[in-house]
Amino acid sequence: MLQRTRAAVALTVGVGALALAPSAVAATTVSAVAATAADPVVSSVKIDPDPILVTGSPVGAEFTFTTSGAGKVDFKIKAPGGDWTPLEVKPAPHGLESKWTATKTFDTEDREGRWSYIAVAHGENGKEDTESGRFTVDVVRRVLDTRIAEFNAWPEPVRKGARLSVNGRLLAYGRHGWHGYAGRTVDILFRADGSSRWEKVGSDRTDRYGRFSESGTAERSGTWRAVFDGGRYVDGASSGTDHVRVLEPQPEPERGTSRVIRFNASPEPVRHGRYLTFTGRLQVDDSGWEGYRAKVGLYFKPAGSSKWQRVKNAWSNGAGHLYTKARAYRSGHWKFVFAGDDDFRPDSSGSDYVKVIRR
Repeated sequence: MLQRTRAAVALTVGVGALALAPSAVAATTVSAVAATAADPVVSSVKIDPDPILVTGSPVGAEFTFTTSGAGKVDFKIKAPGGDWTPLEVKPAPHGLESKWTATKTFDTEDREGRWSYIAVAHGENGKEDTESGRFTVDVVRRVLDTRIAEFNAWPEPVRKGARLSVNGRLLAYGRHGWHGYAGRTVDILFRADGSSRWEKVGSDRTDRYGRFSESGTAERSGTWRAVFDGGRYVDGASSGTDHVRVLEPQPEPERGTSRVIRFNASPEPVRHGRYLTFTGRLQVDDSGWEGYRAKVGLYFKPAGSSKWQRVKNAWSNGAGHLYTKARAYRSGHWKFVFAGDDDFRPDSSGSDYVKVIRR
């Protein structure tokens, strides 16, 4: 068309050559060529790949289209419910046309669904041509696998009214295998014997190693378990169950009286680091006072302190006689303590003060 338009202008100039000035001829020629410039055309829009499938790692997509009669082009894409985003396009020769290429990387943060595109060719004559369409982005987000390990409810059995504890560990599967899953809330559930209903009785947030724990008062026999609800792209998990029998409190058995007598620590004073000898006698009232064989603790309270410290254990013989030794490093009080047992109540001897000297 352009060539035909140029030929018509030359013929006109030839016929009226004597009437037109050279400058007028040039102006007429340019005006005619501009008026007959080719309209822009955009075509052959292709997306590779289509659909765009993101399964974890980012995926690069290429958009190509061809134009003719275009001095400038635009290419935009739009996510579902989003705004138009222009992409940079690069030209390359393509026969009598131009081929344009734009690229974009898609990842798991991109919206999935039907995206839109529009390619615009701008002509030198001010006209435009567009081609639009849609393409699909599928995002398969990796779901984190979790599990609850080392779950335990204890002690087993437990007396009614006593303290009962549950603990365990929440794990997640990562690049290096199973590891503690920190900062997640794990619920503790209980189902009483004879019931089919699980009750939430507590929860705990996991520490840096995935550990959680909860404690409460034992009231009924039943089954315990821990549950993690999961979240976006995170699978939930449930522990195995652990049954705990709760025992009714038993009446305190009648126990006899005990006493620790004739306690003595010697020598007094004693040199630093030397041995002290401790003696005494453990007796119980069993229709009269008699010697008793049992374990007795030796305790020490440093001078100026209010806290007794257990130093060692000693055993009385059948006649109840106690004998043991310990090194002395500080001045202070000493005594024997019988903690009691199923048959006899506890008792403590009087204390004996020993001064430690340094020479």
